[in-house]
Amino acid sequence: MNKHILLIMMLILTVSTVQAGSPDEILAIKKTAMNYMESWYQGDAKRMEESLHPKLAKRSLKSINGKIKLRQTTASDMVNWTGTGFGKSLWSNTHKIDIVVLDFYKSVASVKVVTPDYWEYLHLIKTDKKWVIVNALYENK
Repeated sequence: MNKHILLIMMLILTVSTVQAGSPDEILAIKKTAMNYMESWYQGDAKRMEESLHPKLAKRSLKSINGKIKLRQTTASDMVNWTGTGFGKSLWSNTHKIDIVVLDFYKSVASVKVVTPDYWEYLHLIKTDKKWVIVNALYENK
């Protein structure tokens, strides 16, 4: 009997904490994340800019001269690189973008995005009735 209760409690604790009854918010969050990734791969700087908060902090670990360092990218970096087409050469029509809303509450959200090239965790905020990405942490695949 105790094993069954423990199993039920473990299942409850591992269930996603995404708010039930908010499908419009989940769709809006996913749309922002998809706009971000698709704009990168399509070289659409305007769409990229619309998906980012101006104070975006995008980070990753990089090996520079044998030392692991934290690399930081800004919103303007992302918009410029997107417009230059850095992501366009990576994309193939057979690739897939997976987006999972891990959690959201009121005006904050956490999202996982997986593509053939990247594994990213995004934090979004809702400002002026629009979701935008304020933080990104990623690894190249």
